[in-house]
Amino acid sequence: MTIAQQLAHYVVTTDLTQIDPEVVDRAKDLCISSLGSAVLGARMKVSGTMARYVRAQGSTAEASVIGFGFGASAQLAAMLNCDSSHCTELEDVAWPEAQYTCCLIPAVFTLGEKLGSSGRDVIEAVIVGFEVAARPGMALSNGGAAARGILSCANVGTLGVAAAASKLMKLDEQTTCAAITLAASVGGGLVRQTGSSAHVIEAGFTARDGIMAAELAALGLGGNPSILEGKAGYFDALGGLPDLALSPGTGSDLRVMAVGQKKYPCCYMLQRIIDCLKDMIESNGIVADAVAEVRVEVNAAFPAIMKYPEPHDVEEARFSLPHVVGATLVGEPMGVSSFSEAKLHDPAILAQRGKVRMIVHDEWGYDQLGAHDRITIELRDGSRIEAVATVARGDASNPLSRAETLEKFDRCVEGLLAPEVQARVASDLETLETIADVRRLMRDLAETTDVATAEMA
Repeated sequence: MTIAQQLAHYVVTTDLTQIDPEVVDRAKDLCISSLGSAVLGARMKVSGTMARYVRAQGSTAEASVIGFGFGASAQLAAMLNCDSSHCTELEDVAWPEAQYTCCLIPAVFTLGEKLGSSGRDVIEAVIVGFEVAARPGMALSNGGAAARGILSCANVGTLGVAAAASKLMKLDEQTTCAAITLAASVGGGLVRQTGSSAHVIEAGFTARDGIMAAELAALGLGGNPSILEGKAGYFDALGGLPDLALSPGTGSDLRVMAVGQKKYPCCYMLQRIIDCLKDMIESNGIVADAVAEVRVEVNAAFPAIMKYPEPHDVEEARFSLPHVVGATLVGEPMGVSSFSEAKLHDPAILAQRGKVRMIVHDEWGYDQLGAHDRITIELRDGSRIEAVATVARGDASNPLSRAETLEKFDRCVEGLLAPEVQARVASDLETLETIADVRRLMRDLAETTDVATAEMA
């Protein structure tokens, strides 16, 4: 069998009876996180622009647009819902594949609404779809794709969405294989786009195109069944890996267990730096005025993504080491408000940015996340405090609890969902495998309290 055929067999034959309960619980945590982020992200400028675009298409209302109160085709609604989930930069990510959840989870729920899928079906689709995307990403991201400028999470993410959509649509193996091979010809992302609106909406293109691939396959279209492997195949084109082999998991060996949840609305590579800085500041009683310099030592991949020493807008600030360090030094909570337009011009933060120095160690390699970062705070009195940042709270090795995940959800949706709706959605997501039909849940997420002004955010 070709790799596409192997993946199709895996998608069709895998169900919750083969998946350990802790994996199901982790998948539900990720759904809670991703959909909460989508509600909040619908208030942001990029999502508002995309909403105007989607409205102008005049598509049939097959599914709800989260936070906007209108319907669109499943493809367009999924595109916008995934963009909103990504817009906050609170999306969750697995490493080393650098595969994020925002291009998959809202897409699955959106298509599930169109189909009237059960919560059990949605969980299965999320888990197997993420597996199909993540397994090749484990080799591609650090194996050559990122260095070439390919954001593999958007590329192989399209394969994952196509697989998840095929699972929800209950397509057979041949048709699922056709969907996966079609998905290889669409979708895409580039590392250099980080910090721009293009980076945000790449998640939506992944969702739209993955669903499109499954729907076209259901109509009889398909691609070359050997498109993924071999010379000039998909994996060779992305990362120079013509002989890449895959072995999707079951039981407890599934890549959703490798996903780390973000606490801060900025690039994942900054999460452990913020945690480490906060600990250094608190443990040593450091005040911003006493700091002469902050040196952050990083690997060779870091500056290709964290490339905005003087951010000009909110998107750039989420990928700006000086902004993040400066805001942390002055005691910002590092929530959404810490990356607002007002904070870009906050004199207190601006006074700290010039103190931040990035030191790049090429010998540390080009793995996107890398093993660690080294932080040195030099004080005006000549003393020095050093620490090594290796793990953030929320990483897969130090995951957020269900209670912490629900707190994250509540912070995202508070004031945007009516209290009774907020409680109902949280309860539905916690017991997702028992829900007979996800349509009510999605409609709850669409009708936010300030839906009339959403596109002005």
